[in-house]
Amino acid sequence: MNLDQHITEITRLRRQADLLPDDSPGVLMQKIELLAKCLVYIGRVSSHLDGVYKRVYARRKYEHALAITKAQKDKQAHAELAVKELREEEATAYEDMNRWRNAFSSTTEEIHSLKMRMKQDFYVEGAANVSTERRSQTPA
Repeated sequence: MNLDQHITEITRLRRQADLLPDDSPGVLMQKIELLAKCLVYIGRVSSHLDGVYKRVYARRKYEHALAITKAQKDKQAHAELAVKELREEEATAYEDMNRWRNAFSSTTEEIHSLKMRMKQDFYVEGAANVSTERRSQTPA
């Protein structure tokens, strides 16, 4: 997966969406479509970074177990020292994973909010076109 290319596409789509005003249902539809496309890329990045985190975690667990088996005494202490850098790498991967999970969730919520606004706009516009005059029931 080309992570940089996906992030570039997310940025491009996001900028396009942010430039659109929120004042008409048609434009809201375009904005929702752009954010939905953006969400696909965010999901891919999030999924990829979940995998990165899991692979770093697995490598740390393996190195930890290996260090325990090699140590003569103070096995746990030696093992913890042996995986210090992997713990740092794991923490960074965890941060990235959560950042993109949060981006996915917040974009989903933003799309939901825009859909609600669009429904409200359609309702208000529809109500504005309904006549409120009371018509006589007697035929003319």
